[in-house]
Amino acid sequence: MDTKECGLYLRVSTDRQALAKDGSLDTQESRLRDYLSSRSTPKQTWEVVDIYREEGRSGKDLERPELQRLLADIRSGRINAVACTKIDRISRSLLDFYNLHQAFEEQGVEFISLEESFDTSSPAGRAMVKIALVFAELEREQTSARTRDKMQWRAEQGLWNGGQLLGYDNEEGGLVPNAEEANLVRLMFEKYLEMGSINGVTDFINEAGYRTKKYLSRRGKVHGGTKYYVTNIKQILQNPVYIGKIRYKGEVYAGKHQAIIDEELFREVNRNIEIHAKPRRNFRRPMKHTFILQGLVRCGRCGSFMTTKYCTGSRGLRYYYQCTKNSHHGKKECDMRYVPAEELERLVIEKLREISMDREVLDEIVSKANSEAFSDIDEFEKERALIEKQMKPVVRQLENYLKAIGEGFGVNKSTLSRMQELEERKGQLQGRLDAVTQQIESLKRQRLNAQTMQESLARFSQIIDVATPEEKKSLVPRIVDYIVFTPTEVQIALYDRPIERGILRFNNDEQGGDYALEGSNWLPGPDSNQRQGG
Repeated sequence: MDTKECGLYLRVSTDRQALAKDGSLDTQESRLRDYLSSRSTPKQTWEVVDIYREEGRSGKDLERPELQRLLADIRSGRINAVACTKIDRISRSLLDFYNLHQAFEEQGVEFISLEESFDTSSPAGRAMVKIALVFAELEREQTSARTRDKMQWRAEQGLWNGGQLLGYDNEEGGLVPNAEEANLVRLMFEKYLEMGSINGVTDFINEAGYRTKKYLSRRGKVHGGTKYYVTNIKQILQNPVYIGKIRYKGEVYAGKHQAIIDEELFREVNRNIEIHAKPRRNFRRPMKHTFILQGLVRCGRCGSFMTTKYCTGSRGLRYYYQCTKNSHHGKKECDMRYVPAEELERLVIEKLREISMDREVLDEIVSKANSEAFSDIDEFEKERALIEKQMKPVVRQLENYLKAIGEGFGVNKSTLSRMQELEERKGQLQGRLDAVTQQIESLKRQRLNAQTMQESLARFSQIIDVATPEEKKSLVPRIVDYIVFTPTEVQIALYDRPIERGILRFNNDEQGGDYALEGSNWLPGPDSNQRQGG
């Protein structure tokens, strides 16, 4: 049975409305409960999970305690449907309602408004909402266009377009230098000239105890106060605002604020950044690499995902997987070394090919999936038999009543009441019977899917040899749950299989600081101490 876990949103903006007969919170709740009760069927029930009562609150914006609680419950998955008596109860602004509706759609939440007959659980209701939101979209686009024009004009006048900025306080008159923060910005520029490395500057700044600019948002939320990322430092070093200019959409305008960095220092730092960013000219840039294990590789030291990257080395452009924490914060946060992408991908593909050709492994996968499915099917079959047994006397009693009425026996109030009870009981049992039958059919389909999976794995060794890199990237996640990498071992976690562990061998290049994966000896499982292979 499908259950809609619904939240009722009620709002009045004044005490007088709260007391009015037709507009009170209690009246709104009663109307919504009656409507949802009429919508419930044996196959779908509408359950009221919570009531969100907003008393004495205007609908001009979304900053309302009960509305925010409703949105939090939506994000947590506590409710999957929202009902109100009128759209203006939830928002008086079409634009705000548009944004709310976008959030509802993203979370798969259905929305009902009684007055406007909006009900997104039905195709007609969804169409009605779409038509109404056309106007909200138009309003949003016009507002965005006006905002862009205003920001362009401000930039041309040399005015900052808002946002917190290290080194300055953002006041109504514009940017005003913050002496303490300005010293930190100058330190970053000077350290870059001294060290020649943004990574080095990032490590130095974090180790010295400096943290990102801390401020309170208009909504009262504290931001900042965290360690610096490499990207934070690079943005600061490349921002012309520090030499008294304003950059907007690629254009630079003379600013009306005071510079805190000497222009010659700024140019020298950015000249060096540009030089270091240029690729070497003595190699031919190869085609872009497809990282077929992207999103699957985790760092064996800190547990972070390993992100993709490339850089130039003694052998040209090279591709790697690197710990995200190491990449952003440096070795002080995680000292995991990067791993060459092509070598790791080759080893993983070889192991998957080996598994796909192992008949015992394929039989094990199908056997496990089917045994679990059969076990569940048996339980549901027992429940279905019990429900059918419980339904027989109910159906028989109803038939007897109908037969008696057909033969001319009188119908009194007590008879009608009993027949109604029996009909309700029959509906409940039928609803449960339908749900159990659906579960059984679903499990039978899963059993067939296990066979399909076996066939797919059996063809893997032939498919992988002719597959394009993009096709390999699509195929691998269907078999691999995740991969854990350390400089001494790689673990491949397969769906419905023990983790495969390989002891790695590396060819280290001490001069170039590079290294390559040569191969691995695979272990049969996580608890084995015996190596396999040579």
